[in-house]
Amino acid sequence: MRDATNGSPNRPLHDGREGSRGVRLSAVLPAARFVACDDIVVRRCQDQAGRVRPGDVFVARLTDKGDGHEAVPRAIARGAVGIIADRMVATDGIPLCLVPDSDWAMARLSHALAGDPSREMRVIAVTGTSGKTTTAWLTASVLAEAGHRVGVLSDLGCLGPDDTEPHVDDITSAPSLACWLARLAASGCSHAVVEVSSRMLAAHATAGMTCDSIAITNLAAAHLDYHGTPRAYRQIMLRIMDTLVDGGCLITGVSQRHRDRLLDAAAGEATCLTAGLSDDCDVRARPVEGSLFSRTFLLEAGGQMVPVAADTPTVSFVRDAVLAAAIGSRYGVSLDRAARGIEAAGGVPGRVERVDRGQDAPVFIDLPTSVHAVSATLASLRRLTRGRLAVLVDERMATRFGGRRFIRSLERWCHEAVVVPESIASDDPDDADIAAYARVDRILSALGRRDCAVVLGALPAGEPASPHGGRSSLAILVDGWLQLAHQEAATFTRRRAA
Repeated sequence: MRDATNGSPNRPLHDGREGSRGVRLSAVLPAARFVACDDIVVRRCQDQAGRVRPGDVFVARLTDKGDGHEAVPRAIARGAVGIIADRMVATDGIPLCLVPDSDWAMARLSHALAGDPSREMRVIAVTGTSGKTTTAWLTASVLAEAGHRVGVLSDLGCLGPDDTEPHVDDITSAPSLACWLARLAASGCSHAVVEVSSRMLAAHATAGMTCDSIAITNLAAAHLDYHGTPRAYRQIMLRIMDTLVDGGCLITGVSQRHRDRLLDAAAGEATCLTAGLSDDCDVRARPVEGSLFSRTFLLEAGGQMVPVAADTPTVSFVRDAVLAAAIGSRYGVSLDRAARGIEAAGGVPGRVERVDRGQDAPVFIDLPTSVHAVSATLASLRRLTRGRLAVLVDERMATRFGGRRFIRSLERWCHEAVVVPESIASDDPDDADIAAYARVDRILSALGRRDCAVVLGALPAGEPASPHGGRSSLAILVDGWLQLAHQEAATFTRRRAA
């Protein structure tokens, strides 16, 4: 077969099945080198040797399941017609493609096999240390309010423009992310809002995704258990700028120093739109009044001023909302429409979500992803709480965030913090579970009108979050307690009236 790259008749273009269409690796992996062929055409790729089917190209990379380079013989035995690796491996004559980074290659190839769907829409990537989820969903609401066909991909769920319920899926892997982008493009989306975590960036999941806008909520030292050092974390976060198209826009409220570093990392020319609470921001918010039950603020830009009433009382929600409004302004959404979109969203389930069962004291459920997010939420609620602020923490979350050190840090913001074991809701509780329930019962029973309680919950193992579910076992327990207590109080009141 004639080589399709340079016309040489001596080395074949390896394409698995004759006559079928696919993606040429030389076109999508420009730094690739080929062994035993001049190019490889890929129709399907797989990075788990046990799932390889005849005709697949196997990508050898290091995952939590092991080193894929050691699994190359198994992949070949299962019918792999090509191997992609970042070091030399024995392939018994099967064509080999050598790349600098097989993680990056896997991601880029995944998006290419999906048809590079991000190029068919205006993709807005939302990243940062905290506030990503709230910003993403508020942005989708703002754009939808202006009549755009919007899809949103988030760790709370994936929603197309015609969907009535979000689909729970894991978009942290490149194949899944590419598949969902293709689905949004096929549904006629004009805009896609994608929440991008630092773990996704570390795994190169966005390689091959192109973004018209990038929104960065904030940059603080976080997730160091995964990234190692603050410097390493910041370097990982810079990778998002590789996805920005020439002429794209960076939308953020981070400091000038951080903005300069981000813009320097962009592949081409980029503009910048600032958003935040400072007077020098292009789009800004000015808090007016707040209580534990609501927050009112003014959106300001270009000499215009529009009031916004929100159910979520924290200052961090205001920052996320003004960032969503700024993203909207990038696409011609007026401030009044942005305000209506923010108010229509109300809040984001699982992110400082109020549980109202008729009790006097406000109770919030939160599923934070970092200690930074916890601190921001509790600091804001503490300023609004006239009485006592109590925090109930799921044991798995406390462990993930540092155990006793994390609990001690909570004492800076609250009057009492209690760690609750996951087994508290088991059908066969032991003495420790009963004692933990007694503590929860005591705290909730003592809440008065001036007090506030926050439930920090981690999801049950293997259960992803979603806007219509995904509550932790602790959150479900507290919700049930409040509902039962309110029913008993209402019944007692009715009996006394009779």
